[in-house]
Amino acid sequence: MLAHTTYDPSQIASARATFAQMALGWRAIAMRSEARAREAAEVQVFTQMVVALEEWFAHRPRERDSRDCPALTEVRLIAAGVTNNGGRFPDDISNAWRPETSVSGLRPGDRIKITEPVFSKLSTAFLDGMTARING
Repeated sequence: MLAHTTYDPSQIASARATFAQMALGWRAIAMRSEARAREAAEVQVFTQMVVALEEWFAHRPRERDSRDCPALTEVRLIAAGVTNNGGRFPDDISNAWRPETSVSGLRPGDRIKITEPVFSKLSTAFLDGMTARING
């Protein structure tokens, strides 16, 4: 498939609304759940939501991700780690990756465990990056 070099602003708005709605749904369920079950499910739910977020924009050109917005690269690497690396952050990443400036703080080889607060920050940064890309 060819890369999508442009996105309609409505696509990004739709993604923003969809993921916000999913987070609200999670909170409604979590409030009624036992703490231990909620903690275990939270990581599974929000880690998979990162994979889903990446898939919404999977055909974007990658060469500009780190320059345009580090969160674009971070989401891609997390999704790749979940789907192709046994749930661990990839080892074979560029020297440009800086865990100390990332949203998740993940380092190569780390087990990927995304919580609601991390997903919220990461998805906002990602979608803001996509918005900047179409407006830039």
